[in-house]
Amino acid sequence: MPVVTYTLWRLSLFAVTLVVLVWVGMGSWLAIVLAAVIAWALSYVLLGRQRDAAALHLAQRAKPGRSAPADAEVEDAALDAAERERGAA
Repeated sequence: MPVVTYTLWRLSLFAVTLVVLVWVGMGSWLAIVLAAVIAWALSYVLLGRQRDAAALHLAQRAKPGRSAPADAEVEDAALDAAERERGAA
């Protein structure tokens, strides 16, 4: 959930910035590019806590053995199955 929260905050910053730039009369493609740069800078400054929470959440999900088997175990099982098939044939 922290990743979704962080993403929604960043998208909101982009949308608000884009609306303000279009409202002041900036051209369409330039407004999009400038809104992306301004939203990036604002998110870097304002959303540090949300960014850290999202990064921690992703790091915890990436730990091996959490809910999915480690890659080495999956590879070993596939190799064992292939050797059994060759031996049976």
